[in-house]
Amino acid sequence: MSSPLLSRGRVLAVDDSSVIREILIASLEAAGYSVEAVASGHAALAAATRESFDAVILDVDMPGIDGLAVGRALRGDPRTRQSMIAMHTSLDEADVRTGFDGYDAFLPKPCDARLLGECVGRMIQARRLRARAVS
Repeated sequence: MSSPLLSRGRVLAVDDSSVIREILIASLEAAGYSVEAVASGHAALAAATRESFDAVILDVDMPGIDGLAVGRALRGDPRTRQSMIAMHTSLDEADVRTGFDGYDAFLPKPCDARLLGECVGRMIQARRLRARAVS
């Protein structure tokens, strides 16, 4: 994983598929992001409360706590409320929005590396602009 000191931002990638996690890691690290990848909703919530992430990429359809529940939990916790969230799924966006409408971006599966990098870049830029406006 890339060094946070040289990173364009810190990203939490959450997907129960090891293949998808590896693709997310490789694509995001190639774009200059520092990435932590986890396989479950429980692990995502633990990571997000242990450390600050600029962006969170959430798979929607996972066993146990799904991405919709993770997104709602992140938005409901003052420690993680400001994280930018992208929902990453093969489901229709209208179905996702019905379960959780508090996300910042929608990434259809499969998602090419360029689109993924651009989406994360926009989310991190928006987060930084929002933080400057508040301070």
